[in-house]
Amino acid sequence: MLKNKEKKLKKFEVEYSIQKNNIIVNKSIIIESINDPNKIIRLAKLNISTMERIFIQDVKILGFKTV
Repeated sequence: MLKNKEKKLKKFEVEYSIQKNNIIVNKSIIIESINDPNKIIRLAKLNISTMERIFIQDVKILGFKTV
């Protein structure tokens, strides 16, 4: 039987780059996630593509750090 472990959420500042109207834009966003790099990147790309209204493939994550 698997145990459900509560995982602590941390805040991360994710820096990203997108191309909008043939202009490269660098911005950052703050998200809450567990301390797993793959999940942080996946969640950030999903949030950014929804917020900026672009395809998820066009989002490039430059880096992230804890806040």
